[in-house]
Amino acid sequence: MFKEERKMKKVLTIGCCAALALVFVLGAGCGGTGGAEKEEFLGLKEGEEFTTDTEISITLTRPTGNDAQEKWWTDTIAAFNQDFSGRIKVTATTLTRGNGREYEQNVSLQASSGTISDVLYLDGPFISTYANAGVIIPIDNYIYEGYTDDFLPYVNEQNTYNDRLYALSIVDSTVCVFYNKSILKDKKITVPDKIEDAWTFEELKDIATSLTSTTGNKKTCYGLQIAGDAGEWLSYAFTPLWTDGVIDADGKVTTGYLDGNAGVEAGMYLRSLVKDKAVSSSASGKDFSAATPLAAMALTGTQNISEYLALGDKMQDWGVTFYPADEDGNIAAPCGGWTLGITKNCATEKRVAAAEFIKYCTSVESCESCARDTASPPSRKSLYDTMPEYSDSKNEMYPVYSIIKTQLLNSAQLRPKTVGYEVFSTEMSKALNNILRGTDYDSQAKIKERLTTAAQLIDKSIAQITIY
Repeated sequence: MFKEERKMKKVLTIGCCAALALVFVLGAGCGGTGGAEKEEFLGLKEGEEFTTDTEISITLTRPTGNDAQEKWWTDTIAAFNQDFSGRIKVTATTLTRGNGREYEQNVSLQASSGTISDVLYLDGPFISTYANAGVIIPIDNYIYEGYTDDFLPYVNEQNTYNDRLYALSIVDSTVCVFYNKSILKDKKITVPDKIEDAWTFEELKDIATSLTSTTGNKKTCYGLQIAGDAGEWLSYAFTPLWTDGVIDADGKVTTGYLDGNAGVEAGMYLRSLVKDKAVSSSASGKDFSAATPLAAMALTGTQNISEYLALGDKMQDWGVTFYPADEDGNIAAPCGGWTLGITKNCATEKRVAAAEFIKYCTSVESCESCARDTASPPSRKSLYDTMPEYSDSKNEMYPVYSIIKTQLLNSAQLRPKTVGYEVFSTEMSKALNNILRGTDYDSQAKIKERLTTAAQLIDKSIAQITIY
């Protein structure tokens, strides 16, 4: 086996995790870092080759993705296994992500039963939850100094908990306004191509309302698609509306934030989208990308770009513009992507090998290939200057990716960092879904009442989580 002569120091862990709120149970996990102290370097230096007497098997768990994502993972793991033949072999298990929290629920069950894989692909905002629960361990001991310098600062921040690095990212994501060029051109609507000219939320609503059309009593097109899954999408897409924040600085209290004045105003805005017929409360989530569009625009994530490109001529000509600004012209664009970490189940003697796999997947070359193949923003800063679609105005995709680049480099805002992210995002999304699609939320009092109910449930659940 790999001769890891640097012996790991024992870390005292205090007690074990209590069960997390609702369906997200990590009851069998123990708190604490579960790894060596931060100052103790255990990995390989830059340029140092991994050696071993016997091939080491590493397991990976990841969610199923779209066709482009599946192909990238298959090709990348195959290439890694070939490059490290006889030294490291990675075997992947995929779990269905679904529209709720099926993936996270399955991961939590594996963590509780002790059957979790060596390496885990997890959504960025869950770093605090999994790190606190002891499901993942710090990896800064295995990453040589300077390795993370090329990553976007907020990407490193997302992957850090209690001043320890727990994960590394391959690509990122953000939310933008996608639009059908033909429809907006016919309506003589000018689309911003400079961030300082970005539509405000109110302007977006007014434009979306003007784009909703009917023939007789039948709606033939509506202005804006905002459909997403019930597990997190609405909280991810609309948290920036809470200009005072949705949770306190410690990530423990949402009462007074989620249901504060800014929250009520945000709820009233979302409700007005329905009342003014800017959105359809029964949208399918595919209405914008239909061959005959049922939606003129979509407020959605960059993860859909690869699907739009795959449709080719079957989809109408489309473009992208910035996430909306507040009334003062400030943009706080949602961001943050999936990330790779090492789990507590990875045996000490296998952790250097696991780290080498993560470094391979997050190398400049891998980040570039994943960004290109899956049409996702790269996690590394340097790639925004070298990839043609982000840096060459003559590239056919430059008009789309230059908007995304400008937005991420200037206006990215991470999702809240809290050990209770599961319950936070789920309950906030449920509340926003009720406000958008319910029949009894036309007053500030009703909206505040619904947000307060969500905040109290979130706070109670977080209070039940032992924080280490």
